[in-house]
Amino acid sequence: MRGEWSKLLLFVSLVCGGCLDPYSPPVSETDVDILVVDGFFDTNGGIATVVLSKAIPLSSTEEADAETDATVTLLDDAGSNYQLHEDSAGHYSVTGVPVHTDAQYRIHIRTQAGNEYQSSLMGVYPTPPIDSVGWITDDDELTIRVNTHDFSNKTKYFRWTYEETWAYHAAVLSQYKVVGRNWVDRQPDEMIFYCWNSQPSTNIIIGSTVRLSENIISQAPLAYIKKGSQKLGMKYSILVSQRGLSEEEYTYLEQLKKTTESVGGLFDPQPSQVPGNIQRLDPSTPLAVGFFGVGNTVKQRIFISISDLPDEWQFSVPQGGCYPPDTVCAAPGSLKICTMTFADLNEGVMLGSAIYKGISLVGITLTSPSCADCRTQGGVLTKPDFWP
Repeated sequence: MRGEWSKLLLFVSLVCGGCLDPYSPPVSETDVDILVVDGFFDTNGGIATVVLSKAIPLSSTEEADAETDATVTLLDDAGSNYQLHEDSAGHYSVTGVPVHTDAQYRIHIRTQAGNEYQSSLMGVYPTPPIDSVGWITDDDELTIRVNTHDFSNKTKYFRWTYEETWAYHAAVLSQYKVVGRNWVDRQPDEMIFYCWNSQPSTNIIIGSTVRLSENIISQAPLAYIKKGSQKLGMKYSILVSQRGLSEEEYTYLEQLKKTTESVGGLFDPQPSQVPGNIQRLDPSTPLAVGFFGVGNTVKQRIFISISDLPDEWQFSVPQGGCYPPDTVCAAPGSLKICTMTFADLNEGVMLGSAIYKGISLVGITLTSPSCADCRTQGGVLTKPDFWP
C-alpha cells in the first residue's frame, strides 16, 4: 500500500505542479526526491501515527523506500510536544498523548538528511457514532453498506476504512503426515485445514452531506464481494472505521480519489488542485506531499456466516487441480490406481485421508501442499481473538 500511495502522490505532484510550492516536474522519471507524509492523531487514546516514504514514478515496479531515522514530533498550540518513535521502517507513533478537544495540533518532521517540514495546525474534528453496518446481495455481488448521522451538524465530511477477516479451509483435509518413511496421525496442533486471512481496505472511501437536506449518510457502499468468493465460504467479518473530516482534508482526499480513478491516460480528466497541508520550512529542500489530520475514530464490526446468505450463495467452488486426489496404496494391487505405495513414502509427500475396504486400510489419498495446507493461500492457523 505504501508503494501505491507514494506513486499516486508523485503523480499528483507532477500534475498540479504548484499545489504546495512552485515545482517543475523532473525530466527523468527516475529523478525523484519527494517526501510522502500520511499522518493522523486519533484522540481516542491519544495515538499519533505518521508514515513517511519517498515518492516513486508510476512506471516503477519497486516498493517505495521508507523514510527512516527521521525525527517526528507532535506539537499542540499550547507549546507541548511529544516525540514519535519509529516502530518499523518509516512508521512512527506515540500513544497516551493528553487530549484537549479545543486544542490544535501539528507535526514537525526532520529527516535524516536534515530537511524540515511541518503540517498546518489542525483542530479536533468530532466523529459521530456509526448507526449500523449492513449488507445486501444482488445476482453476483454482496455489498457492505454503512449508515450514520449527525443531527448536531458538527460533522458533514466522513472517511471510512475497513479490515476484512475471513475463515476458510483447504480443499483437502490432511489427517496424516510422513515422518521418516512412516505415516502418522496429525496432532490437533498440526492440523492445516482451517485458516484465517485478513485484508485492509486500500481505496479512498469518503462521503459528504453538504448537498443533502439532512445530515444523514444512508446505505453508503464500502466493500464489494463477488459471489463464490473464498471470503464468504465459511464466516466473514468486517471491521469498519469511521472518522469525521475537516473540509480541507475532505477536499484533499476527494482530489486524490479522482486522480486514482483517472490515472489511466493523458486524456482522462485531471484534478486541478490537491491541497495537502505539509509544508517544507526551507524552499530549497525537496518537496513534501501528504496530509496530517486530527480527530477521533469510531468502529463497528459485523459477521456474515454462510448460513446467513441466500440459498443460491451457499456453495463453494472446488479448488482447481485438487480433485480427484491421487492415492498412496498400502500394497501393490490393493487399489486400481496407485501413484505410489507405502514403501515409497518420504517427508516430501502430502497425505490426505484414509481409504478403507471394509475394515481394512487399503490406501491414503495423496495431495499437494496447495490443496491441503490452507497457509499456501495466504492465511494463518491462529484464530483471531475477536473470532466467535
